[in-house]
Amino acid sequence: MAARGLPVFCEKPLAVGLEPARAMVAAVERAGVVNQVGLVLRDSPDFRLLRHLVAQPASGRPMSVVFRDDQYIPIQGQYGSTWRSDPELAGSGALLEHSIHDVDILEWMLGPITSVSAASAEFHGIVGIEDAVSATLRFASGAVGSLVSVWHDLLERPSLRRVEVFCENAYCWVDDDEAALVQWTRADGRGSVARADQVQALADAGLELRNPDRAFIEAVATGTPATPDFATALRAHVVTDALYRSAAAGGTSVEVPLPG
Repeated sequence: MAARGLPVFCEKPLAVGLEPARAMVAAVERAGVVNQVGLVLRDSPDFRLLRHLVAQPASGRPMSVVFRDDQYIPIQGQYGSTWRSDPELAGSGALLEHSIHDVDILEWMLGPITSVSAASAEFHGIVGIEDAVSATLRFASGAVGSLVSVWHDLLERPSLRRVEVFCENAYCWVDDDEAALVQWTRADGRGSVARADQVQALADAGLELRNPDRAFIEAVATGTPATPDFATALRAHVVTDALYRSAAAGGTSVEVPLPG
């Protein structure tokens, strides 16, 4: 498609592994076509508001983040896919296919990750498809974090995330469910913003809220770069690859090169 000069939109992940993802970035850059990746959590009002709160000077420096992501394994229920149980088609399991969103959000919110360690498990007996991952992260800023990604069989929990960020002078968190309640505690008091009020809260803060699908169409129509593009998404693959290498080596720490 890129070789034909056509714009390309790709869902996450870009590919089943790091090297194929790099090849995709090279292909769109060589062709010079508009390209965008469906890392849509960046455009979710609750995550945009959480990022804004963490970045406030009154919050102080970020110290740690706790990120939990769980859903029932997506080979059943409303997802009902078969390819996610095939390593040749999916690449691997919960971390790459689902939590690459989370890796992207973590760096988008807190900056580059410099080292990782991880452990993984396969409870569903599908070889090559991990369904439980626990990761420890270090950021260039000095912050530390943890990421837990789980594919269970509890159909009552289709896809839920909880993110807690501790800063020097603030505690900010969000439960990314139907309410998507963003909350914080600082020396100047406590606050919360429910989903229904988040668009207005973002506007009051001077922050753009966009429709990612429309943004891609507009970029194609105007010939301008789309975001996040393939090169941006590649970074999450770099971090994810380091996590898999750590897990394969028994949880040893693996360095992650800085972007660029």
